[in-house]
Amino acid sequence: MNDRTQAFAGLTENYRAHRPDYPSKALDVLRDHVLDGVADPRLLLDVGSGTGISTRALRAVFGPDPRVVGVEPGHDMRATATDEGGVEYVDARAEEIPFSDASAALVLTAQAVHWFDRPAFFAEAVRLLEPGGTLAVLNNDRDLRSAFVDEYETLLERYSPGYDRHYRSYDLVGELSAVEGLTGAVEHTLDWTRELTPDGHLGMAMSSSRVAAAAREVGAERLRTELRAMAAHHFPDGRVLFPYTTRMVLARRVRAHRAG
Repeated sequence: MNDRTQAFAGLTENYRAHRPDYPSKALDVLRDHVLDGVADPRLLLDVGSGTGISTRALRAVFGPDPRVVGVEPGHDMRATATDEGGVEYVDARAEEIPFSDASAALVLTAQAVHWFDRPAFFAEAVRLLEPGGTLAVLNNDRDLRSAFVDEYETLLERYSPGYDRHYRSYDLVGELSAVEGLTGAVEHTLDWTRELTPDGHLGMAMSSSRVAAAAREVGAERLRTELRAMAAHHFPDGRVLFPYTTRMVLARRVRAHRAG
């Protein structure tokens, strides 16, 4: 697919139904960081919002007052997203977001920054953030220490062209620390386990653009058969335990210095 913004075309129903939420503890840390910098947030932006999992989470954790907007260029993603709680969605790329300078208390990207031109996105976030505002990069990463996850990743590396399990292994704290206009970059991590049925695990897998690429290579039925067999081997009781490490990197927009 030439247009990376449309990489999830045809996958979004599985994405909405089977992708995980974000741990409440991580969202509480995010809320506290935002409110510590901007006491009365007016605008919260969720960039690369997909089907709105993280967008709706912002509404839930920040309450009814701020305007919450998901920024998403994928046509199927926006069409599948729901506006529960009065959230909004706009059609835009991460590197060019149609809001005014210093207008947002939060620029969040969840599960999406690896799709962006990161330096251009970080510069756009600095433009958008009001002084004291928060840039947050949030990811649910599969825990590579798990034997089950190791086998899952090996399958993807075998069948999905160009895939490497370390595709999100970069130093975001270092990158954000080098961005002019940001300060205090810090990472928070949280290990947790999601319990799925075998069908739920298969649905989650089939929501992935990487798995879709593997299915085009070897055939969807063969891939589903191998995924089911893998889950049954590791979890014969039918309770698929999928371990994650949630990683969140936060940085703050530099506050203006007072004269004198």
